Amino acid sequence: MKTDVPFVRDLLLVGGGHANVQVLRHYGMRPEPGVRITVVAREPHTPYSGMLPGYLAGKYTWEQIHIDLLKLSTFANARFIPDEVTRVNIKQNSVSFRNRPDLHYDVIAINTGGSPGLKFQDHESVIPVKPIGRFIPKWQKVVAENADGEGCRLVVVGGGPGSVEVALSVRERYGKAFDIHLVTANSELLIEHNRFLRRGIVRELDRNRVEVSYDFEVIDATNDVVVAADGRTLDSDCVLWVAGVEAPDWIRKSGFAVDDRGFLRVNEFLQSVSADNVFAAGDIVCLDGQQRPKSGVYAVREGPFLTKNTRRMLTDRPLKAFRPQKRALAILRLPNDAAIATKGPIALRSKTINIWKDWIDRKFMDLLSDLPVMQAENGKSLAKPLVPDLPTQLRCGGCGAKLGADLLTNVLRRLEFENGSESVAGIGDDAAVVDWQQSRLATSCDGFRAMISDPYQFGRISAHHALNDLYAMGSDPEIALALATVPLMSHQLMEEELYQLMSGAVSVFRECGVRLVGGHSAEGSELSVGFAVTGSVSQGPLYKSRMKTDEAIVLTKPLGTGVILAGVMHGSTTAQELIEAVRHMDQSNADAMRILRANGASAMTDVTGFGLLGHLLEITRRSNIGVHIFVDRVPLMQGTKRAFESGVRSSLHENNAQALRDYEGAGEFEVNETAPLVDPQTCGGLLAAIPKSSVAKCISDLHQAGYEVAAQIGVSVQDSASCLQLSTS
Repeated sequence: MKTDVPFVRDLLLVGGGHANVQVLRHYGMRPEPGVRITVVAREPHTPYSGMLPGYLAGKYTWEQIHIDLLKLSTFANARFIPDEVTRVNIKQNSVSFRNRPDLHYDVIAINTGGSPGLKFQDHESVIPVKPIGRFIPKWQKVVAENADGEGCRLVVVGGGPGSVEVALSVRERYGKAFDIHLVTANSELLIEHNRFLRRGIVRELDRNRVEVSYDFEVIDATNDVVVAADGRTLDSDCVLWVAGVEAPDWIRKSGFAVDDRGFLRVNEFLQSVSADNVFAAGDIVCLDGQQRPKSGVYAVREGPFLTKNTRRMLTDRPLKAFRPQKRALAILRLPNDAAIATKGPIALRSKTINIWKDWIDRKFMDLLSDLPVMQAENGKSLAKPLVPDLPTQLRCGGCGAKLGADLLTNVLRRLEFENGSESVAGIGDDAAVVDWQQSRLATSCDGFRAMISDPYQFGRISAHHALNDLYAMGSDPEIALALATVPLMSHQLMEEELYQLMSGAVSVFRECGVRLVGGHSAEGSELSVGFAVTGSVSQGPLYKSRMKTDEAIVLTKPLGTGVILAGVMHGSTTAQELIEAVRHMDQSNADAMRILRANGASAMTDVTGFGLLGHLLEITRRSNIGVHIFVDRVPLMQGTKRAFESGVRSSLHENNAQALRDYEGAGEFEVNETAPLVDPQTCGGLLAAIPKSSVAKCISDLHQAGYEVAAQIGVSVQDSASCLQLSTS
C-alpha cells in the first residue's frame, strides 16, 4: 500500500535473513509514512534454513524452502537491489559495493548471516553449507554426478545439529550412493545439548550407517583427502562444511564494535553499541550480556523487535528491549519422518514432532509468500473511470509504457514534416541521419519512467536503450544529453535518487565512449529519464529499407522483458527471472552491431516497444520483401512462457498484437506461443538481415561476444511485403 506522503527518511535492509524478511512483511502490512525502504541482498531468493534438511531428504522442493525477496519487496513498496555490500561507512551513513556507487541510509538493519569459516584454501570438492543459496547449486551438481552410482565418499565436517541433519538427510534420500563420514573437533556430538539427545543421535547415526570420528580437527582438505591436526586422514570425494559460523570480515573492517570473534556487538535493543542508527540480528551479532548459540530460532524471534525498533528510531520514539529465551526449543529432523525435540534437559523423539515441525515451518513460509492484497489507504477500491476508454489495469514502465503503433502513426500522419536537404533519413528509421558540415551524423532520443526499483540499474538500462537506436543504424555514439525527472522527496533523498540514476547512466556512457554533455532535471510524479544521443556514421547507415530476398533473419537477444516487468507489478515474476531479464537489458548492442555489419547486414533495427513482429513489419514494408519466421527458433527469457500462460500481459501487448493479423499461419499457434513475438521489449536485441552464407560465422561470433542465445529466426522471401508467415522450423 502506497501513501501520498513524500519520502523523507531512508531505511536500508542489508541481507534477506530470517529477521529482515519479517521487517519487510511488517512494513508492508503497516507502512510508515515518509519512510522509503531499500533491500540489498546478495541472494534474490533467501532460503529458510529450518527446511534445508527436509529439502536434502527430498521432502520439499526448491520453491518451498525459498522466500522471493522481489515479491516481498514489492509488497512492502521497497526498492530491491540484488547486490552485495562490502562495507558500512558509519560516519557517512552509507554502504559500499564493489561495482556501483555508495548508497545512503538514515537507519540500517543488517541481517546477512555469517561466513562458513574455512581455515584453509578452498577446493572444488569442499562445499560450505552456508550460505545456503550458494550451497544448493553446488550440491545439485554433486548429486547429478553421483546419485546413480554407489560409494561416493562424503565427509561432513561439524559437530552440531546442522551437520547431523545433513548427514542423515543425505543418507535417507540417496542410500548407498554415498559413504558418509561425520567428523567433529569435539569429544562428543551436540556438546551444547543434553545427554539424552546426544545418546539418541549417536544411535540414529549408527542405525543409518554414518561413521563418526571424534577429536578430528580438520586443518586441510584437498580434492581427495581430509587431514586432521593429529595427522589422521580420511579419503574423500566431497566435503560438506557445516562446522559453525564466523563473522564476515566486512563487519570488522567497517569499524563496528565487535566481540573477540569479530561478531557485531548489539545491545538489548538489537542496536549497535557503536552506532545508534545501526541495528542487526541473526548469526552476525553478539548480544551483549545475553549471548546465545548461533541459531535461526533466535533470528526469527528478533524479527518483530527489529521492526519495532527501526520504526521507533525513524520516528524518534523510545526503543523496545529484546529478551531472548535462555533455552530455545530445538527440533532435529530424522529419517523416516521422525524428529527429536529438545529443550534444557528434555529430549523427545516421535513422528508427531516431525508433523509439528513441518506445520511450524510451512506456517512461517506462508506468512512470507502468501501475502495479502492490500487495499487503497482509505480502504476503498478504485472507482470506475469517468472516461469510458481510460485503461484501469496496472500500467507498465519501460517500453511497455510507450504509445501504441496505431496511435503514433495517426499523429505522425496528421503532422506535416519537411526534411531539409541535409536530412538523409528522417522519421521512420531508428535514428535520424543528417549531413552536417561534411560529416554524417545519426541522432535520436528515447526515455521512459522507471520499470525497476533500483535507480542505478534503471539508469544503466535507459542509457543502453537510447544508444541502441544509434547502433541499429550502424552509428558510433559520441555525445548525449539527459532529461531526468525525480519524484518529490526530502532534498537529500532527491539528490541521492538523481545521483544513483545518473551514476548508472554515466557508467554505461563511459563504457561506450560517449560523453554526457548536458541536460535538464525536474521534479515530477515518478522517476523517469530520457536521453538525446548523437553519433557519427563512418561506414554508411544501416537502413530498414535495404533487406534483400533470401537473406537470414538474425536476432541477438531473447524476448520477454515486457511480460517479465509486467509480472513484477502483478507479483508473479520471481526475483531470479527479473535478475536474468535485467542482465540481458544491461548488455550493450555495440559489439552485436559491429559483428552484424562485418557479416554483411543489409538492414537492421532494434527490437523495442512494438515487439519483434511490429519492428519486423517496419523492415518488410520499407524493403517490400516478405519474411518467414520460425516461431520455435525465437529465443525467450527465463519465465516468459510461464508468465504468458498465467495470463500476464504488458500494457502495450494488446495494441502490438494487431501485427499478428499480417502474418499467415499465426492462427495455427496457441495464443501463448505467439504472445512473446509481440511483447514490447526494453533494451532488446538487434534484428538484422544478413546473407545466408554468413549465418554460421555470424552466430558463432555473436555467441563468443556474449550474446549466448543469438539465433537465426527466419528468412526473407519473395519480393512482396504481403508474404509474411509464421511456422515451425
